[in-house]
Amino acid sequence: MFLEGYELKFRRSFLQVAALLLAAAAVLPACSSSGTAKDEPKASDSEKPVQPQPITLKVMNGLYNEKDWQTIVVEPLKKKFPHITLDQGSGVARTYDQKFLEETIAAGNTPDIVLSGVAQSSLLVPLGLAQDLAPFIKKNQIDMNAYDNTTVETLKKYSPIFNMETVTLPLYINFKVLLYNKDLFDKFAVPYPKNHMTHNDAIELSKKLTRMDGGIQYYGYAADSYINLGGQYSLNYIERQTNKVNLSGLEKVFPVLKEVMDIPGMQGVSTTKAFNTDKTLAMYNEWLASVVQNAAVYKDMKWGMVTYPEFKDRPYQTEVDFHSSYMTKTTKYPDQAFQVMSWMMQSEEIQSLITRSGKVTVLKNKEITSLWGKDSGLGTEEALKAILETKMAPSHDVHPLDRKGTVIAPLATAYTAYLNGTKDLNVALRDAADEMQKLVNTELGK
Repeated sequence: MFLEGYELKFRRSFLQVAALLLAAAAVLPACSSSGTAKDEPKASDSEKPVQPQPITLKVMNGLYNEKDWQTIVVEPLKKKFPHITLDQGSGVARTYDQKFLEETIAAGNTPDIVLSGVAQSSLLVPLGLAQDLAPFIKKNQIDMNAYDNTTVETLKKYSPIFNMETVTLPLYINFKVLLYNKDLFDKFAVPYPKNHMTHNDAIELSKKLTRMDGGIQYYGYAADSYINLGGQYSLNYIERQTNKVNLSGLEKVFPVLKEVMDIPGMQGVSTTKAFNTDKTLAMYNEWLASVVQNAAVYKDMKWGMVTYPEFKDRPYQTEVDFHSSYMTKTTKYPDQAFQVMSWMMQSEEIQSLITRSGKVTVLKNKEITSLWGKDSGLGTEEALKAILETKMAPSHDVHPLDRKGTVIAPLATAYTAYLNGTKDLNVALRDAADEMQKLVNTELGK
């Protein structure tokens, strides 16, 4: 018993000494010859990520008013990229105005990012206000299949004419709808318009509504432009491969517009003023983006919204249009600019804010689409149904000149001559095609 107790005490003493020696060994390497500890870097210091340098990106904003600029663009992006400041200069820019764009560049105010529409690409690209985004899409592994199919297909048709794969990134979709004043329909006991009416249906309603009453001229259905109706057939007026003018299809469009304008009493109507201000126009075709801009006007009106009238043999509403972002060739911050542009397209927060304001998300996301107009006072059940049931026509085969005002001006002359009866339809279109071909040849230096 004595030996066992002695051995146990010895083992305890040995273990205590060993522990002290190990502790001393751990301390010694960390001491200098003078006995002071070395200043070695902490692991946490070496692992800290490098903070990005603050930068400012100049944005030519052709899309958002000041309120939406702050709530939809600036505030969400500041949370995501706190080191990036967005400077829109003097506010909303005229990105559709070539003179304005040229003067901005000449003044040394070329932006890093341009917010505009896909239709403005023919103005922006020649001025260096757009570059190919395909390398950035590949680098950042962005899946374009997540976005509206018709929009992406349209982008594929626009980009090649500028020798690019992706000229711009879509932000939101824009298309036309039919607004109507319920008070006028009630006043004259005419049934309300419905989704998927044909143009002929709208004309028949217009005949019942157009009248003089109490000394006031009321109008039924105002004619839209032949460009928009032609878009329902995806008409391209200049063949991309041959540069030949081709006005085939307009023989279906012009007669519809003439029938609208031939209704007694419809002549001379100023459509926007008659609908928004005078309240004398019953049905009004309008772009969604413009509906949002006039939201305050419609709050004071008993209004409704249905799909844009369609052709019986072509059940589409309007040709797809979308608003988008461009990266300029001169930007010193291409990666950061693309981060901002792609996040506006990808972010469910931003896309929800866009949709709540009254525009339509480019994401294939029905939950976000269902938020349409919630913040603008436009989001009625009827309006949302019209949004969801709108079927956009595929884009035409885009030619750089097919929407240039000076080149297609003969179409307006032909339309007026046909409307006034000074030329029949075939002659008017033939003369317009001949004149347009001369203008195309001049533009191409032939």
